[in-house]
Amino acid sequence: MGIKGIYGQLGPGKRVSLAQLAADSIQHQNRPFRIAIDIAIWQFQTQAARGGTNPAIRTLFYRLVRLMGTPVQPVFVFDGPNKPVFKRNKRSGRGDGVATAQAKQLIRLFGFAVHDAPGEAEAECALLQQHGIVDAVLSEDVDTIMFGCTKTLRNWSAEGKTSKTPTHVSLYDVSDPKIAELGLDRQGMVLIALMSGGDYLPDGIPGCGVKVAYEAAKAGFGRSICTLKASDTNGIRDWRESLTHELRTNEQGHFRTKHRALVIPEDFPNIEVLRYYTHPVVSPRSTLDAVRQKVERKQTIHLEALREFTRETFDWDYKIGAIKFIRVLGQALLVQKLSQGEANHDGWVKRISGRRQHFSTDATPELRLAYVPEEVVPIDLSKEVDEVVASGRDGLALNSDDDFGADAESAGVADGARAPKVFDVSKPDLTWVLESVARRFIPDTVRSWEEATAAKIPRKSPAKKTTAAPKPKKGSGMPRGALDGFVRVTKSKAGHDETGRAAELEPGAKATQKSRLKVPPLLRSPSPSKRHLPHLQLGRRRFSSLRALPRRHPHCPPPHPLGHGLAGYRIPVIPGMVARCARLVSRVVVLRG
Repeated sequence: MGIKGIYGQLGPGKRVSLAQLAADSIQHQNRPFRIAIDIAIWQFQTQAARGGTNPAIRTLFYRLVRLMGTPVQPVFVFDGPNKPVFKRNKRSGRGDGVATAQAKQLIRLFGFAVHDAPGEAEAECALLQQHGIVDAVLSEDVDTIMFGCTKTLRNWSAEGKTSKTPTHVSLYDVSDPKIAELGLDRQGMVLIALMSGGDYLPDGIPGCGVKVAYEAAKAGFGRSICTLKASDTNGIRDWRESLTHELRTNEQGHFRTKHRALVIPEDFPNIEVLRYYTHPVVSPRSTLDAVRQKVERKQTIHLEALREFTRETFDWDYKIGAIKFIRVLGQALLVQKLSQGEANHDGWVKRISGRRQHFSTDATPELRLAYVPEEVVPIDLSKEVDEVVASGRDGLALNSDDDFGADAESAGVADGARAPKVFDVSKPDLTWVLESVARRFIPDTVRSWEEATAAKIPRKSPAKKTTAAPKPKKGSGMPRGALDGFVRVTKSKAGHDETGRAAELEPGAKATQKSRLKVPPLLRSPSPSKRHLPHLQLGRRRFSSLRALPRRHPHCPPPHPLGHGLAGYRIPVIPGMVARCARLVSRVVVLRG
């Protein structure tokens, strides 16, 4: 809605948590953050809700609960009877009467203010913000900026990929340097709506986009047209000729290029549409004081009536529905009662158990409070009855099976199956509340928690210098004698080496008996010699016939440097290797023969 494509020029705005805005207002102005909400876009968005009973009004219910727990003071503004008859080539009305009446009823049950604008809700919201009745306007329509609103909020949604709860808004502050340097004022926005198309004149100038209209607004053509009176036909004609000349020649350099093909119609601008933008229908100043009192009035939730509304509209019937009602409203109603300074607010908070700075509040400090839900939401559960549905299986039975009834009753709950857990409203529940709210309205509780927390922190004594004992060397972790089961320790005969041959001793040397590790026989297979394989002594001409023999196995070690041929090989014990080598030797002998 509004001017199509204008947000591309204004930018995405500054994403800020609504809770942070509320905390800043409580800290600096000693009151909740006040916003005017254009309810028309909410009514349009809630129509897309699906599932459950009355999904549209249920979506509005949960949004109101979220607003009550932020905390803010909203005023919901509805369109009035004097809004323009045509809007975007469609006859504009006040929407679905039944849905509007039901929405107003629900908003009033929460204790929020409802205000009917005489004309368009966007213009009325801008008027309330200009006179300081509210701090900002929450609307998806950019027309609020065009009507003079200096602080606009839009796109109230979740921040993050996993969360679905709306926490952040996009803030457009006219005093922001990034927006101020764009050179867009209210008169410039009006010119953009006239040239590129808006709600009242969707077509605009044929062939003119928002970028060309934005350049014309920066050149000052918007300010000049808004100062002219509707009866000044000569002034309007001169203004139109000046705009046409600059578009075709770009003499002053206001545009990036010349626009010779762009033709300005003779009846441009439409004076009636221009007056819709410059003089919208709003409340007179004499009635603004009444609106201010309505907004500043203490919010009082109508608990019993709201309980009946949820019973009839959402089917939250019986005792289980009442428990759900208490659970949904508990945290939000606690925040509302604390922020309004109601009596006995210290008794609702049982304890404080922690503090955090979460991204959902832009790191605004929060305290974790414990409260009893049934004390904060005091509805009488004794008046609620348990749901009991009488049923039987014999009404349309085809036979008189006496055992069927007993079997059916016993089969109601499977063996070992757990019954669904019901929320206990009499036990303390935990919730996060803004620290600024807690410090302002329950200062004694916060002070006691801080003192108790400080007492738990042990004081650090100066460290004494001590000489650390040397750390023992780490061993291999293997117990002594762990390898004795894998080898056999023997003594070799004097004068003989490990192969059993006599060792040559130098003159004067004595044979010594020395303990040696004797490898088991399987690990010392004898190596073949030349006399066992006489064919290896053949010449190179005879040996050429053995080229078809397979090569030495890669796992076999290289030949001994003192040996020739296969002499000196030490074949390791590999599974299947002994049999393979034997087959190779026999094959060589066969070929030799």
